[in-house]
Amino acid sequence: MDALVEELIKVKSEGAGAVLITVVESDGVDGLDSGAKCLVRDGRIVLGSVSDPALEQRIVREAAERLAEERSRLLSLETDSGGQADVFFEVMPSPPKLIVVGAGHIAVPLVKMAKLMDYHVVVVDDRILFANRERFPEADEVVVGDMAETVKDMDITPTTYVVLITRGHKYDEPCLRELLDRPAKYIGMIGSKRRIKACFERFKEEEQISEELISRVYAPIGLDIATETPEEIALGILGEIIKVRRGGKARSLSRK
Repeated sequence: MDALVEELIKVKSEGAGAVLITVVESDGVDGLDSGAKCLVRDGRIVLGSVSDPALEQRIVREAAERLAEERSRLLSLETDSGGQADVFFEVMPSPPKLIVVGAGHIAVPLVKMAKLMDYHVVVVDDRILFANRERFPEADEVVVGDMAETVKDMDITPTTYVVLITRGHKYDEPCLRELLDRPAKYIGMIGSKRRIKACFERFKEEEQISEELISRVYAPIGLDIATETPEEIALGILGEIIKVRRGGKARSLSRK
């Protein structure tokens, strides 16, 4: 079997993300022919090669940006020696992962909706009466344990979306501390504007957490669509996640 095909099958079976690089046209780049391919995964070229070291670095860097955006793109890249290559970046993103921290009444419809969108869904709670297969038959994983410690030990990637909807801020805040400097694509936290403001002020004043990190958090969580019921709130949350993932323009409650 062709080595590229084998590697692509491996990427898919492992649920990993990768970018297939195809040289559409090459001008003045020695050793790089039109039609040449290479595969970028985990921040490096795992199959194929690029003869120009500087161009290779640009390709790897650009592949990381394309993977984060989940968008394929054709780009013209120049070498230090004056050559140019038109390169197509074909993005093969890993399945998006949704981590729902808190297994209360909003979590149930949120998990159902997210699975309809093909998210890999993980539910976390410290109460086995709530975090169980009877309540969440659609979830890929249901984890029972200390919520902050569980989140701390989880693999968080640029295709991870985290929703904090626990039963109170004394549970949300420890989880948020473990997430602020992690590379999640989205972090959303439920709560009133008053409580969220107080939480953020504590983070800045008592723990010296930067405004830049705090500004990553979508809180209050969800889109501004006048939600009331648990199902409507879940819809607003998932809508906001899709907005962040796809670069939409809908107004979030946290950005009012």
